[in-house]
Amino acid sequence: MDIRCERCGTDNPDDHKYCRECGNALKKTVKDRINEALKWRREGGERGYGQALIELTEALKTDPNNAEANFYMGKFLYENASVYNALHYFKKAIEAAPGWAEAYYRLGVTYYRLCRIREAVEAFEKAIGLNPDYISPYYFAALAYYHTGMTDKAIQNLQEVVRRDPNYLIAYYHLGRAYTKKKMMDEAIEAFESIVRVNREDADVFFHLGYCYWKKGNDDKAIWALGKAVELNPADENTKELLKQLMR
Repeated sequence: MDIRCERCGTDNPDDHKYCRECGNALKKTVKDRINEALKWRREGGERGYGQALIELTEALKTDPNNAEANFYMGKFLYENASVYNALHYFKKAIEAAPGWAEAYYRLGVTYYRLCRIREAVEAFEKAIGLNPDYISPYYFAALAYYHTGMTDKAIQNLQEVVRRDPNYLIAYYHLGRAYTKKKMMDEAIEAFESIVRVNREDADVFFHLGYCYWKKGNDDKAIWALGKAVELNPADENTKELLKQLMR
């Protein structure tokens, strides 16, 4: 009996493993379907996304507890803004592979997006415990700590991020904000200056740098930084007003 290719519709002899027309796997294992899903997702677009979900759905029919299939289903759903559904699949992936740090990290990001901050922190901390060299959970845990008032823990995590990767510029930004909140202006200035040494195109960074200079009483540097912020974002009336006050 011939086997019809799911991709192109070509009929193939039943002893063939791959379609003679397009090369698609005919008798697909769960791993085959996961690989096909990844291939479709890389293709992009609505069609690629839809085909990826079809492959993963078929994989999960064969093995509902497959960690990889559940993980990628969660990842693709999250990327397509189906966040609540993604949560279910990340939990299933963790049930099947409780030592998988990335699955805990993705679960944490999903909780964070849903404003379930306590659960997000738990997931990030679990990811860090499983893989202390994995940088991303430190960063997102820091954001969660910051938003719940745990500024010291946020600073600790962000310091760890930039220690491990000095080019992680967004971490310096949040580190600067956290230091500012703690009124640690010298440390905040150092964090914001770490960004402007590399990227001189961000008005928000120059604003915060200028604000810190102002709080330190260094009006000349404050005027310079705030002037750069206005130059980059002329529509920012608040920065213009602060700059006017300093120039009087």
